Amino acid sequence: MNRTQRKLFALLFVLLFALIAPTVVLFAQGYRFSLKNNIFIYSGSITVKSWPRDIEIYINDKKQNKNLNIINGAYTINGVKPGKYKLACSRPGYDTWEKEIEVHSGISTEFWNVLLFPEKDQQNITAHTTSEKIQQFFLSPSDNHELVIFSEKDPKKQIYLLNTENNKTKLIFETKDFDFFPKKDGLNIEWSADNEKIILPVVNKEGQKKYLIIDLNQPDNNFIILNDFFEEENLQQVRWMFNEKNDIALLTKKNNLFSFDHKNKKAQLIAENVSGFDFAEYSIYYSQLPNNIIWRVKQSNFENKKQVTNEPFLTSNDQKFIKITAYDEYRIFMNADNESFLHNENNKKNIISTLRPSKKISEIQFSDDGKKLLCWNKHEAWYYMLRDWEIQPKRYFGDNIVITRSSELIQNIQWMDNYENIILSTNQDVKSFEVDPRNHTNISNLATSKKPLQEKDLIYNKNNQTLYFLDEGQIYSLILIDDTGFLNF
Repeated sequence: MNRTQRKLFALLFVLLFALIAPTVVLFAQGYRFSLKNNIFIYSGSITVKSWPRDIEIYINDKKQNKNLNIINGAYTINGVKPGKYKLACSRPGYDTWEKEIEVHSGISTEFWNVLLFPEKDQQNITAHTTSEKIQQFFLSPSDNHELVIFSEKDPKKQIYLLNTENNKTKLIFETKDFDFFPKKDGLNIEWSADNEKIILPVVNKEGQKKYLIIDLNQPDNNFIILNDFFEEENLQQVRWMFNEKNDIALLTKKNNLFSFDHKNKKAQLIAENVSGFDFAEYSIYYSQLPNNIIWRVKQSNFENKKQVTNEPFLTSNDQKFIKITAYDEYRIFMNADNESFLHNENNKKNIISTLRPSKKISEIQFSDDGKKLLCWNKHEAWYYMLRDWEIQPKRYFGDNIVITRSSELIQNIQWMDNYENIILSTNQDVKSFEVDPRNHTNISNLATSKKPLQEKDLIYNKNNQTLYFLDEGQIYSLILIDDTGFLNF
């Protein structure tokens, strides 16, 4: 090679470097060349956090290389040109999660709650066999793997504890004199703070509602009939008072709210003309007739009362009682037969929003962080944003977002632990719905019962990520997310 050729080669290398180096630098900084527009475009990225962790990610059906962030356990795909794509997350043996997404320049499009559930033939449902036919069941407050079982063994009505890990049972109460309260009325056992006493709503042989206080440490089913101390007024609603072992809050048929020390048989009047009450933050929130204005009193000082709401909640003249669900002083929901009222106050922004939904609401459930209110009736489920949600997808104070509408009867609706998914039942199917309002709602069939599920036949325990359901008088369970964060059944 002569001197002239060497100069030409050197010049060629310089020109190639001058052309390639800026391209490499731009690529490293997140720019991608668009053949369509013949320009460099600043790319975006996609972030996915999933359960189970080990998944494959596809963009427009093309498998992607992904980087794992060890700190938050999320995968990131960098260098994605702005535009619309089909994003899919999959794993053998699991349903595929899919969503139509849009990637923007310089922004990471994030999905923090991608749940993949096993396919139908991969589900492993555990049956918990008992000798008695189960009527109702509830979660036990003392053990994440324990259920409180109501069963009937003629002529006796029995309550026992069922350990779902070893199927062992422990009888805690039985009676021939009372019937359990109907499941449709939704009355639950009330446990004392030390889990040693319960308040049990029952029906006597004359069809009257009674409340029994049962000491689980006493032999021979020793109990007190709470109604005997309020014979002139009768009882409408009964709750244990916060962390007290002996004090009970009682709302009577005459609309009087009492604090009652059942051990010393002493009652203290809290307020008159009360139509409903609930507990939150060691305070009692109660509505007062005739306009159902909400008041707050603290457990330690019944004399110091604070008015919480100003707007009246008017119901029909014969509506003497309403249901109150309080998250705190700023988020309170009231529900009557045909009317609902939401008090939603954002004290940081000095905004008070009052909402009177036009559609009937059967039940509601606050998310644990108080930012979402899940509502439902027989054929629809939706939620209200009570606070701004800055995590993608962003939602804001006052937003009303529909989750699902169905011609079938929907029941047993509950938040899942991440509050970005719900569980419900339709006929014989148990399903999970995500509440991400971005294009396409992912729905998974979790289980199918032998007979149609009724209200209160399905309970999700977020403490151990286990779903329990009652089918043909027996309990079945399936684990949704195990302790390591992977989905197993």
